[in-house]
Amino acid sequence: MKRSQTVSLVLLAGAGAAAFGLASVDHSQDEEDVRVYADPSACIAAHLRSEADCRSEYEIARALYPTAAPRYPSTTDCEAHHGSGHCVAGESVAEAARGKFIPVMAGYVIGATTEQKLPPQPVFDHAPKDETHQASHSTGFHSGYCTGSGARIWTTGYGRSSAARVSSAALRGSSFGGFGSSGRSFSSHSSSSHGFFGG
Repeated sequence: MKRSQTVSLVLLAGAGAAAFGLASVDHSQDEEDVRVYADPSACIAAHLRSEADCRSEYEIARALYPTAAPRYPSTTDCEAHHGSGHCVAGESVAEAARGKFIPVMAGYVIGATTEQKLPPQPVFDHAPKDETHQASHSTGFHSGYCTGSGARIWTTGYGRSSAARVSSAALRGSSFGGFGSSGRSFSSHSSSSHGFFGG
């Protein structure tokens, strides 16, 4: 498994002792290699997981969708984040989302290997707003996805499966509280809510 870590140096001085350095790993900067699949068939076709694993991981992500999907007060707000035609009335997915609008589940994200033990999560299309990021990734660029916790996933490649590198904290939910029972609510004032992770 590939990992990228930031190491910080801590200097300690004791009474009458020389200063020395201790390396500590900042796990908030870890990155994970992940795969985004539109459905179990795309996962199976990639030959990185067994058919049973592809199907069960999709079912886990699908079961999380009603509570993990971000919620918006209007179609306009939802489509500003996820693109035209990518949002539905909340009550069509979960009664608890009545009166809100949520993005359609675009697929699911899993670790590149089972050893990563990343929990499968639903992902949603994300309308690109960052022209600089788009220009610098023009070869094999996909518009990207986001998770229900707000993590951005920029992928390489097109089609029904894509590879990406994403902050470990974003996928494991430690920085954003993971999935809540009521989903995250966004308004037109939170247009940058999904913009904090790039690849």
